[in-house]
Amino acid sequence: MNSLKNYREVGIFDLLSAPLNPIGAFDAEQFKKDIRALIDANPDDKFVAVDLMGLDFVYSDAYNAFIQFQQELSSKGGMLALLSNSKTIADGLMKAGLASKLKVFSFEAEMMSFSLHSQSPEQESSASAPEEPAVVAAVASQNIGGGAAPAKRTERKTGLNRRFTKSFNAIIKKKDNLENQGIKDPFEEPPTTHKVAPVIAVVLLIFAALAVFILM
Repeated sequence: MNSLKNYREVGIFDLLSAPLNPIGAFDAEQFKKDIRALIDANPDDKFVAVDLMGLDFVYSDAYNAFIQFQQELSSKGGMLALLSNSKTIADGLMKAGLASKLKVFSFEAEMMSFSLHSQSPEQESSASAPEEPAVVAAVASQNIGGGAAPAKRTERKTGLNRRFTKSFNAIIKKKDNLENQGIKDPFEEPPTTHKVAPVIAVVLLIFAALAVFILM
């Protein structure tokens, strides 16, 4: 009869009641028997959870049992989860290095939400596979402007000769424009007369000195 079952279905999980020993502590040995019987009776069920609500502490033998069946269920694409809102149990999982290996739900509503959004590893890989080509296609479309082949760019030579030629042509063009407008080129060399005048003055001074010397 269903009333005799020690588990209930919550989403995709078979939520197993926590077995307790006579002093009210978690009975790890009885848990192993219960979950083994549950898995054997329901071979297609890969998601099992243990209801630890009301318990503030479990011993290390319970953690060993949890990780044992987590490995077994994960090998089939499922998991073993814990239903607990106890900070002490959460700290114990952290200290034992099991916090990243065991899924912990604080409420049954979280288990239902997880069940609605969960996918098997095969479904996740098949769903994510087409995403990469789609992203690449979008980037390619942006780069080539809607599929049109980009115009081929001719190679532009650079170097000292190219820069010199361009600068020289610019100077000649500028000089021609200035001459056409009747404006002197500021870079044009001045007439040589101003260089000859000082020489003539020096020669005249020498002759004057010689004349004075002869007359004395």
